[in-house]
Order: sequence, then structure tokens, then C-alpha cells
Amino acid sequence: MKALLIPMCLVCCAVLSVGQTPDAAQNSQPPNYSNYSIMLVNPALGGGAVVLMHSPKNELEFIPVNNTKQAFALGYTAVRAAELGELINALKEENARLSAENLRLQSQPAAQISAPNQAPSSADLEAQQKAQIADQKAARRQQMIQTWVMLRGMNRTQNLNVNVTNCNQSPALCAGR
Repeated sequence: MKALLIPMCLVCCAVLSVGQTPDAAQNSQPPNYSNYSIMLVNPALGGGAVVLMHSPKNELEFIPVNNTKQAFALGYTAVRAAELGELINALKEENARLSAENLRLQSQPAAQISAPNQAPSSADLEAQQKAQIADQKAARRQQMIQTWVMLRGMNRTQNLNVNVTNCNQSPALCAGR
């Protein structure tokens, strides 16, 4: 009797679970992996696994799975799938922006991009002169600051420890003795 009871329970459980699977599959949404951590597994036998983590210095490091508890205690945080998704989307957007800019620059005539044979206009010459004057003023200012710092250091009093053994030869140094 006991021998029949266990197989009967297994069959009932299997029938109930099989009956619910199609409805659950139709109503369930795909799983959300955004809060999952990233782990890399070596396919070789006994190869181990590592978890991608942020160090306290905000650098990415691969930490062996066996050491994750210590890493969490030291302030490491696991990299989440959502972070990698955001990074990939940002890179896609940057790539699309740069591709569009590249196409725009390639479609411009070469004369618009650079014209080395043209003489500079008066506005260009004036702008160059203003830039040169500003550079010269900045260089003079920097030189004045360096001179001031050097002179400021020279005017400091310095304490000297002098040991005089012959007060007859240098009596001014032995005034307090």
C-alpha cells in the first residue's frame, strides 16, 4: 500500500504542474535581469568563476567567487546587468552621433573645411594679434608670479645654530655666555 502511495503522489503533482504550465507561460512576462550581477565562468573543468565588481576606488575588478564575501566587507559592489545595459546604450548613442557627424563632414565641400591658399582676412589677423598679446601678457604675469615667490622665500629669516669654541676670536657670538 505504501509502495503505491508515493508513485500516486508523484503522478498527481506532475499532472497538476503540467496543467498549469501553459497558462503560466502565456501570462508571465520575460524575467527582468537588471538587478542581477555579472559572473564569468570558465568552461574548463575546475576553471572557477569570477564576479565583475566595483572597487572602493570605483575601478572594475574581477573577484573570484570564493572571495566575494570578503570583497563586500571591503566595500566592493557588484556590477549589475542594468549598468552594462546603460553603458552599451550610451556607446550606441555616441557611435550614432559620431557617425552622423562624420557623414556631415564628408558631405561638406573641401573648400569649406579648410582653405590653405586663401590669404587671412583682416578679422583673422586681428584675432591672431589679440591672441598673441594675451599670450604675452599671460607669460609676463607668470614670470612676475615666479619672481615674487622666489623673492618672498629669500626674505625669510633663517635660524643658524653656531657653536663657538673660541670667544676671544669672535666675541660678538659669545655675548650671551
